[in-house]
Amino acid sequence: MSVEQKTQHTLLPILAVLGAMLFWGLSFVSSKAILNTGFPPMTMVALRFLIASIVLIPLQRRLDPGFRVQKQDRLFLLFSVLFGIFFYFFCESRGIKYTSASNAALITAIIPALTVGAEYLLFKNTVRWFQGVGIALSIAGVYLVVQRTPGHYDRALFGNLLMFGACVSWVAYNLFSRNLHRGLQGINLITFQSMIGTVFLLPIALSEARSWSFGSLSVWLNLLYLGVICTALSFFLYLYALARLGAVRVTSFINLLPVVSVVGGIIILGERLLVAQMIGGAVIIFGVFLVNKPGRSRAPARG
Repeated sequence: MSVEQKTQHTLLPILAVLGAMLFWGLSFVSSKAILNTGFPPMTMVALRFLIASIVLIPLQRRLDPGFRVQKQDRLFLLFSVLFGIFFYFFCESRGIKYTSASNAALITAIIPALTVGAEYLLFKNTVRWFQGVGIALSIAGVYLVVQRTPGHYDRALFGNLLMFGACVSWVAYNLFSRNLHRGLQGINLITFQSMIGTVFLLPIALSEARSWSFGSLSVWLNLLYLGVICTALSFFLYLYALARLGAVRVTSFINLLPVVSVVGGIIILGERLLVAQMIGGAVIIFGVFLVNKPGRSRAPARG
């Protein structure tokens, strides 16, 4: 395959993951805006995936009406939902409640380094010395961000730790989803993940029933954005790119999340960053640059 053909082959997946990162970057801001009104966090997440399911189910049935999940894919599908939807959003929704949207996004920048470490442990991929340095720098950067968070320290620290847990869950989601595209095309995969995720999330949302309120128009507009754009569309774009570029390469684009979220948090929510946090964010991104430096051994995309 020529260089030009390779470029054309990867252009659409790269554009897809760039779109997903843009929408997801603003999702931190949108979620924080909802939670600032006192809206219950797990109710927010359950409604997000319920809205996504309402959009996706008719579309999936129209495009592939006879589709059934194969027996060999069911366990991977279940675990992808457990880690990528239930655990991830359980941690993220509570994390954003206690820390800033900008801070939450800065912490997610460690995901590429965690992915390389996980693939080394599970698949014995070669980790070069500069990748090891990059992983160490990413962890040090997260420490700077966590330790210098503006606001009430105990609440912010708790939120930061929850966001770190969300990052670990997302790495697990990538690993479980990497093989699913062989039996489930993008629209089928995200539809079934959204449906199962909604079933997992609704009982937790019911436990928040005492805090339920109808919410303002802005809350519902943000919920529609989270459900339709950030879930139905963005998960489809992300899984499309994941199937074609591989977990390590795709997660390197997560470095864009902090940029989008920090700018959005400052402009829309009026958040502020301390100098130490900005340094920590820069250290994380530089560490991830080392992790993704050309010449390393990559896990091939399956299929």
